Amino acid sequence: MKAIKIINTIVVALPLLLSLTDYLLAHDGAFLFYALLFTMVTGAVQVILGVILAIKFQDNIHYKVYLIAVVGYFFLGYIADELNLTYGFSYFMFTIPACLALYLSVMIYKIPTK
Repeated sequence: MKAIKIINTIVVALPLLLSLTDYLLAHDGAFLFYALLFTMVTGAVQVILGVILAIKFQDNIHYKVYLIAVVGYFFLGYIADELNLTYGFSYFMFTIPACLALYLSVMIYKIPTK
């Protein structure tokens, strides 16, 4: 469990550190570009961690809710594309991954370290 906490900390902190580095030092957007790319890696790693934890803690409903929310997010994105929803709805869609990342991170850090 300690390894999962370390992995989660790294994948969540790295995009933030790259963004901060770009803001403070570079100002050319290079680090920001890599920070945005790394957010996709963060999402993939968190989905994998969510699946692993849902398998390991089958009696915990929160991991199941997380996985259902992830599937629901991608389904909602598909429906939004099919129905041609834009503008205000896209702002809503940008907030969901951050909420999912926060939700999984809180659940990971509530697990006792063994």
